[in-house]
Amino acid sequence: MTRTIVYILIVINVLTFVIYGIDKWKAKQGSWRISEATLLLLAVIEGSIGALLGMKVWHHKTKHKKFQYGLPLILLAQIALIALTSCKSKQALELSAPVLQEHKHFPEHSPNVFLVMYDAEIGKAPLLKAIKEYGCEFIYDYGIINGMALKKPEDKTHEETMAYFKKVKGVTNVEYDNIIRLTDPVKPKLEIQ
Repeated sequence: MTRTIVYILIVINVLTFVIYGIDKWKAKQGSWRISEATLLLLAVIEGSIGALLGMKVWHHKTKHKKFQYGLPLILLAQIALIALTSCKSKQALELSAPVLQEHKHFPEHSPNVFLVMYDAEIGKAPLLKAIKEYGCEFIYDYGIINGMALKKPEDKTHEETMAYFKKVKGVTNVEYDNIIRLTDPVKPKLEIQ
């Protein structure tokens, strides 16, 4: 799946680069041109690298503000989108039946999973070592927020596991993995000053 996406991106970017070259050639010939909307659309549909290379190599559309500022912004937006969607979970998505139980007045949390946040300067190496030594199962790396979801060993309690990880070098916070259901009622907090 990932290889297919990479191949598609390569094809789109090579095609965009070639089309920018064709449009530059047509501009020199004084013949019919490819519209600016089409050139920008090619960048938006993941051809932004080819478009930027086409601008540089062919010296095409370099004085147009739409292209001069628009193409780098499109590329940055695409990079941000990839970064935000690149978290990988090793746990399969499970669909559950609707919750028919009464709403509880206290937060519900996962019976086996907890969250650990760590200091970015110290890094996650001490935490990864502790995970291995303690026998926890790695569930999810939040990456952007320097946090991980871990599954406790079967022979340990939540409390003793969380207490152990609070002592690991670089760990800034250990907390329950709270479950918030979309069916839970919203209770707004009133703040009176």
